[in-house]
Amino acid sequence: MPIYEYLCSKCNVIYQFFVKSGSNPSPSCPKCGAGDLERVMSTFSTSRKGEIGSSTSGDDMPDLSDIDESDPRSMARAIRHMADDMGEDLGPELDEAITRLEAGEDPEKVERELEGMGLGDEDGPSPGTPPARDPGLYEA
Repeated sequence: MPIYEYLCSKCNVIYQFFVKSGSNPSPSCPKCGAGDLERVMSTFSTSRKGEIGSSTSGDDMPDLSDIDESDPRSMARAIRHMADDMGEDLGPELDEAITRLEAGEDPEKVERELEGMGLGDEDGPSPGTPPARDPGLYEA
């Protein structure tokens, strides 16, 4: 019997549902009760001989030793690199902000402009925020 994953866009959380064979599930969000969940592709990982994920050193953690925490350009490059390695779409707003930081713009100015556009100051998930994953398994 398959397990399907559904995204509640209101909560920005992916839930797993156990589906009985032959049924056509339309589950509701276990948290908020929304009934318009979107079925999403389940994640998976692969490994090659001598590799785990995209790391060639054999461990899961990226090498962050060359990042200068006081340099916005260095931090932006690191964020972009990690997102690319994980296959994460940062969304157009965050992608633009990182591009601007990589170009050397003032981080405070970039942050103020993002907030001026209504990003990061509202209730609920911010646009471009990857959904969280609920660890539970629910019956559809």
